[in-house]
Amino acid sequence: MKDLNQAVDLITRDIGLDQHEIDQRKAFLELGETDIDLLQRIHKLLQDDKEGFSDAFYQHLVEFPEMRTLLPDAETMARLRAAQSAYFDRLTAGDYGQDYIRNRLKVGVVHQRIGLEPKWYIGAYRKYLSELLPILWRMLADQPETFLAAYDAALKVVSFDMGLALDTYAQAAQQEVVQHRNYLQQVISGMPAGLIVVNDTGDIRSMNDMMRKMLDISEEYLNHPRPLNELIESATLAESVAQVRATGKPCDRVIVTLKRECAGTRHFELSIRPTVLGRENLLLLIAQDVTFQLEATRKLQESEEQFRLTFNQAAVGIAHANTDGEFIRINRKLCEITGYTEAELLHRDFWSITHPDDVARDTTLFNRLAKGEISEYSREKRYIHKQGHAVWANVTVSSMRDALGRQRFIGLVEDISRRKEAEEELRRLVNHDALTGLPNRLLLEDRLGQAIAHAHRAGKLVAVMFIDLDRFKNINDSLGHDAGDEVIVEIASRIANSLREADTVARQGGDEFVVVLPDMAQEEDAAIVAQKILQSLFQPMVVSGQELFPTGSIGISLYPRDGQDAQTLLKHADAAMYRAKAEGRNDYQFYAGSMGTNAMDSLKLEGALRRALERNEFLLHYQPQVDIRSGAVVGVEALLRWQPQGKEMVSPADFIPIAEETGLIVPIGEWVLATACAQHKAWRDAGLPPIRIGVNLSARQFQRQDLAKRVARLLEEMDCTPDCLALEITESDVMQNPEAAVEILRQLHAMGMHLAIDDFGTGYSSLSYLKRFPIDCLKIDRSFVRDITSDADDAMIVNSVIALAHSMKLSVIAEGVETAQQLDFLSDHGCDQMQGYYFSKPVPADQIAKLLQAVKPETGHVAAA
Repeated sequence: MKDLNQAVDLITRDIGLDQHEIDQRKAFLELGETDIDLLQRIHKLLQDDKEGFSDAFYQHLVEFPEMRTLLPDAETMARLRAAQSAYFDRLTAGDYGQDYIRNRLKVGVVHQRIGLEPKWYIGAYRKYLSELLPILWRMLADQPETFLAAYDAALKVVSFDMGLALDTYAQAAQQEVVQHRNYLQQVISGMPAGLIVVNDTGDIRSMNDMMRKMLDISEEYLNHPRPLNELIESATLAESVAQVRATGKPCDRVIVTLKRECAGTRHFELSIRPTVLGRENLLLLIAQDVTFQLEATRKLQESEEQFRLTFNQAAVGIAHANTDGEFIRINRKLCEITGYTEAELLHRDFWSITHPDDVARDTTLFNRLAKGEISEYSREKRYIHKQGHAVWANVTVSSMRDALGRQRFIGLVEDISRRKEAEEELRRLVNHDALTGLPNRLLLEDRLGQAIAHAHRAGKLVAVMFIDLDRFKNINDSLGHDAGDEVIVEIASRIANSLREADTVARQGGDEFVVVLPDMAQEEDAAIVAQKILQSLFQPMVVSGQELFPTGSIGISLYPRDGQDAQTLLKHADAAMYRAKAEGRNDYQFYAGSMGTNAMDSLKLEGALRRALERNEFLLHYQPQVDIRSGAVVGVEALLRWQPQGKEMVSPADFIPIAEETGLIVPIGEWVLATACAQHKAWRDAGLPPIRIGVNLSARQFQRQDLAKRVARLLEEMDCTPDCLALEITESDVMQNPEAAVEILRQLHAMGMHLAIDDFGTGYSSLSYLKRFPIDCLKIDRSFVRDITSDADDAMIVNSVIALAHSMKLSVIAEGVETAQQLDFLSDHGCDQMQGYYFSKPVPADQIAKLLQAVKPETGHVAAA
């Protein structure tokens, strides 16, 4: 209602409907007081017929379909009929003042807004007059002059009313046009796009503020006609404008580049639309500044090209997959790894080229990744090459979302086939004798352990034979090492041919062999095999033109009678072999209890060992560790010694196994750690240069979950830092429970401890676990160092261990170095540090200062040794 009153106020103002204007309109129509009096008189007479005016009018209206749409229902019809009746009634009421006029203006505005055109006004007034005339005649037929005067007055007031209605309609329509024009102008001005209107002569008719801003021109620029090609010089635009004029069809995505002094080079995208305004053909040019978009697109294209080049030139295989594991993008390297073309892989999923044994694990990890349980996973797996062979790869898979929010997976595939082959070759070298191809000591102990486990379950015997060739040194000395190697190879073949397929023969080193006979039913079966071997050995062979008749001595031990574990059986077989040699060679002997340590002696030793800590009978000797390149002493290894009161020193080989077995090794081990820390502090306080003390951890110590906490507490109590110690753990101890070992080693490493694997090469560690151990150093066992200058097998193993350690960024210490030849070999092959009698034997703590001062730089070893 407020809006309607405002509209009426505006129309009253614009038409100028003040009292003067109203009086003047009445004067033009000669509508005077006489007319008004007459109309007021007949108004009363028309009251009974007033409803008939509106009824007749609406009956007339509904005959037109256009009007029926404006009168949709009976309720609306009734409301409008009542309003129209009141409207007609006021025509003869005689009150034509401001209230009357304002009412007429409101009706006119409403009718204009609902679309009632002026022709309906004229029809309504015509219908009113045609209905009024018969009524007036009926009432005034006997007064012809009054009838004519009344009808003339009715015509005057209807004309007065029509004038108001038509002026209102026209003015309301004009207001609507102005409002629409203002609205359109606001829209155009506020458009985020630029707009140029060009006439049919090519001149710019107008443009919005955004376009002026884009082109950096003032409002005064268009005070005079300006051709479009003067403002925007572009052959592309000119061609597009000509095309639109010729075809009458719009043209989109016209790119124009302009250079402006203040804004530099800008790029615009224009859309050209033909339109007609009146009789004038116009063009609308809608412009967007796409400088940033084009620059972003260019950078994106460069980035995509760089990504494409990087993707395809990457040294590792890269694959993108969907949630079904299907490849949706792969690079050239992955094609090389798998042997498939890009087109072939894009029709596959990664399971189809995965080794069957790896599919289950892959599926589990992939599903966990898809569910968000993990963010990525890495593993070593095998692919099946197109040619059918397996390809080892290190695969890392992670989850991501693409631009559409879909889950995708990216896999990095590194071909590790060569590394696997090298590991397998190293494993073969570590487990097999290089000269004969037979299993070596490592593999022998593994198979012997398996045979013992099986025999325990099945209730069978296992026979272990230790075979040593008789007087083999004479062959080497007289015919040379090459001839000796030829004999060893032949002997290995003869022993192997004397055995069953399930039996194992291994070369122990030099001219020693070990045979494992599993699933033996009785002792006599082992004797039969021993006789067969001796007979095969004694067959003649020709070497370097000499006919030889080799013989051997065989010692036999039996599980479970002679021992419950591999080391005991081997030791007892070795003892029996020496008994066979003592008895005249070329024979075999079974182990007898008297060949070993007396059980009573072991019990006495255990009792004395328990009292040794209380009596302070243990002491530490220290063996220097020397840097090969500089000759500097960089550390020492603490070695446990036992000196019972009033007796000779007991060999560690005699009491350490008993300490391990009884558990006494744990308190003894803690004593060693405490004593080593105290000694380090003493040397430090004495002004000696800082050196690291290597301390061996026993298997029992290493199995304690609180080891790291104990070591940390001890260091704090002794006022020592973690770098004062190097904790050494044997390879076999670590591999008893590798998963637990990884955690304990990580705890120690996190403290800053230096960690070393001792006696490396004597255990059976997995290279995959070795990579996970946070260690700093590998120590090569003295058994390999001893024969590196004469045994190709040992030389190759030592060289392989050095290479393996360095590939893993670990340092290497060789133990048991006793000769200059061993030193030269190790130096030539890049070993980092050494220890052994060639430098110094283990010495008491009070001799370390002198020993350090006695190192000769020109020789790198201790003169006193």
